Amino acid sequence: MQAAVPRVLRAVPPVATSGRDRGDIVLGWLTRLTVVFAVVGLALFEAISIGTTTANVADQGSYAAQEASATWDQTRNAQSAYEAAVTAAVDQNAENVVSTKDFLIDPDGTVHLVISRDAKTLLLFRWHRTAGWAHVSRAAEGRSVQS
Repeated sequence: MQAAVPRVLRAVPPVATSGRDRGDIVLGWLTRLTVVFAVVGLALFEAISIGTTTANVADQGSYAAQEASATWDQTRNAQSAYEAAVTAAVDQNAENVVSTKDFLIDPDGTVHLVISRDAKTLLLFRWHRTAGWAHVSRAAEGRSVQS
Protein backbone atom coordinates (compact mmCIF):
# COMPACT_ATOMS: atom_id res chain seq x y z
CA MET A 1 0.00 0.00 0.00
CA GLN A 2 1.32 3.31 -0.94
CA ALA A 3 1.15 6.37 1.21
CA ALA A 4 -1.00 9.17 -0.09
CA VAL A 5 0.96 12.13 -1.28
CA PRO A 6 -0.35 15.37 0.16
CA ARG A 7 -1.46 17.87 -2.45
CA VAL A 8 -0.57 21.49 -2.02
CA LEU A 9 -3.00 23.99 -3.42
CA ARG A 10 -1.43 27.00 -4.87
CA ALA A 11 -3.04 30.35 -4.09
CA VAL A 12 -4.27 32.22 -7.10
CA PRO A 13 -3.01 35.81 -7.17
CA PRO A 14 -5.82 38.40 -7.00
CA VAL A 15 -6.90 39.94 -10.24
CA ALA A 16 -6.25 43.67 -10.45
CA THR A 17 -9.55 45.56 -10.09
CA SER A 18 -10.43 48.87 -11.57
CA GLY A 19 -12.38 51.68 -9.80
CA ARG A 20 -15.64 50.50 -11.30
CA ASP A 21 -15.47 47.19 -9.51
CA ARG A 22 -15.12 48.78 -6.08
CA GLY A 23 -18.63 50.30 -6.07
CA ASP A 24 -17.65 53.89 -6.87
CA ILE A 25 -20.43 54.23 -9.40
CA VAL A 26 -23.00 53.07 -6.87
CA LEU A 27 -21.79 55.59 -4.29
CA GLY A 28 -21.85 58.35 -6.91
CA TRP A 29 -25.46 57.64 -7.84
CA LEU A 30 -26.51 57.29 -4.21
CA THR A 31 -24.94 60.66 -3.43
CA ARG A 32 -26.72 62.30 -6.36
CA LEU A 33 -30.05 60.75 -5.41
CA THR A 34 -29.63 61.92 -1.81
CA VAL A 35 -28.92 65.47 -2.91
CA VAL A 36 -31.87 65.48 -5.33
CA PHE A 37 -34.25 64.11 -2.68
CA ALA A 38 -33.02 66.70 -0.16
CA VAL A 39 -33.60 69.59 -2.58
CA VAL A 40 -37.02 68.29 -3.64
CA GLY A 41 -37.99 67.72 0.01
CA LEU A 42 -36.94 71.25 0.95
CA ALA A 43 -38.90 72.76 -1.92
CA LEU A 44 -41.93 70.66 -1.01
CA PHE A 45 -41.73 71.75 2.64
CA GLU A 46 -41.53 75.41 1.62
CA ALA A 47 -44.53 75.05 -0.72
CA ILE A 48 -46.63 73.23 1.88
CA SER A 49 -45.79 75.83 4.52
CA ILE A 50 -46.88 78.67 2.26
CA GLY A 51 -50.02 76.79 1.18
CA THR A 52 -51.19 76.01 4.70
CA THR A 53 -50.46 79.55 5.84
CA THR A 54 -52.50 80.90 2.93
CA ALA A 55 -55.48 78.72 3.84
CA ASN A 56 -55.22 79.62 7.53
CA VAL A 57 -54.92 83.35 6.86
CA ALA A 58 -57.99 83.30 4.61
CA ASP A 59 -60.07 81.50 7.26
CA GLN A 60 -58.83 83.74 10.06
CA GLY A 61 -59.58 86.82 7.95
CA SER A 62 -63.17 85.69 7.42
CA TYR A 63 -63.59 85.13 11.16
CA ALA A 64 -62.11 88.55 11.95
CA ALA A 65 -64.44 90.20 9.42
CA GLN A 66 -67.48 88.51 10.99
CA GLU A 67 -66.43 89.68 14.45
CA ALA A 68 -65.94 93.22 13.16
CA SER A 69 -69.37 93.12 11.52
CA ALA A 70 -70.97 91.99 14.79
CA THR A 71 -69.30 94.88 16.61
CA TRP A 72 -70.42 97.29 13.90
CA ASP A 73 -74.02 96.09 14.26
CA GLN A 74 -73.88 96.77 18.01
CA THR A 75 -71.96 100.06 18.12
CA ARG A 76 -72.00 101.64 14.64
CA ASN A 77 -68.42 102.70 15.41
CA ALA A 78 -65.84 101.96 12.69
CA GLN A 79 -62.89 102.17 15.10
CA SER A 80 -64.49 99.65 17.47
CA ALA A 81 -65.19 97.35 14.52
CA TYR A 82 -61.57 97.58 13.37
CA GLU A 83 -60.31 96.87 16.89
CA ALA A 84 -62.62 93.83 17.08
CA ALA A 85 -61.18 92.57 13.79
CA VAL A 86 -57.61 93.01 15.03
CA THR A 87 -58.41 91.30 18.32
CA ALA A 88 -60.07 88.36 16.57
CA ALA A 89 -57.18 88.01 14.10
CA VAL A 90 -54.50 88.18 16.80
CA ASP A 91 -56.41 85.71 18.97
CA GLN A 92 -56.22 83.25 16.06
CA ASN A 93 -52.50 83.87 15.49
CA ALA A 94 -50.34 86.48 17.21
CA GLU A 95 -48.51 87.29 13.94
CA ASN A 96 -51.64 88.26 11.98
CA VAL A 97 -51.81 91.87 10.79
CA VAL A 98 -55.01 93.58 9.67
CA SER A 99 -54.45 96.44 7.23
CA THR A 100 -56.03 99.75 8.21
CA LYS A 101 -56.25 101.20 4.71
CA ASP A 102 -58.14 98.18 3.32
CA PHE A 103 -60.72 98.03 6.12
CA LEU A 104 -64.16 98.88 4.72
CA ILE A 105 -67.70 98.54 6.01
CA ASP A 106 -70.62 98.36 3.58
CA PRO A 107 -74.00 99.94 4.41
CA ASP A 108 -75.45 96.45 5.02
CA GLY A 109 -72.75 95.71 7.63
CA THR A 110 -70.45 93.55 5.51
CA VAL A 111 -66.84 94.10 6.51
CA HIS A 112 -64.00 93.90 3.98
CA LEU A 113 -60.43 93.63 5.20
CA VAL A 114 -56.94 92.43 4.24
CA ILE A 115 -55.07 90.18 6.65
CA SER A 116 -51.44 89.13 6.29
CA ARG A 117 -48.72 87.06 7.93
CA ASP A 118 -45.32 85.57 7.07
CA ALA A 119 -45.23 81.82 6.46
CA LYS A 120 -42.83 79.79 8.57
CA THR A 121 -40.36 78.54 5.99
CA LEU A 122 -36.83 77.23 6.28
CA LEU A 123 -35.12 79.37 3.65
CA LEU A 124 -37.44 81.67 1.70
CA PHE A 125 -37.94 84.35 4.33
CA ARG A 126 -34.21 84.52 5.13
CA TRP A 127 -33.08 85.79 1.71
CA HIS A 128 -34.20 89.29 0.71
CA ARG A 129 -34.91 88.25 -2.89
CA THR A 130 -37.36 85.52 -1.86
CA ALA A 131 -38.70 86.95 1.40
CA GLY A 132 -41.75 88.31 -0.41
CA TRP A 133 -42.72 84.78 -1.45
CA ALA A 134 -43.17 83.84 2.21
CA HIS A 135 -45.43 86.84 2.92
CA VAL A 136 -49.07 85.79 2.66
CA SER A 137 -51.79 88.41 2.33
CA ARG A 138 -55.48 87.66 1.70
CA ALA A 139 -58.61 89.73 1.33
CA ALA A 140 -61.56 88.61 3.42
CA GLU A 141 -65.11 89.66 4.00
CA GLY A 142 -67.77 88.75 6.47
CA ARG A 143 -71.16 89.76 7.73
CA SER A 144 -72.63 89.20 11.11
CA VAL A 145 -75.49 86.75 11.33
CA GLN A 146 -77.01 88.53 14.34
CA SER A 147 -80.50 89.91 13.84
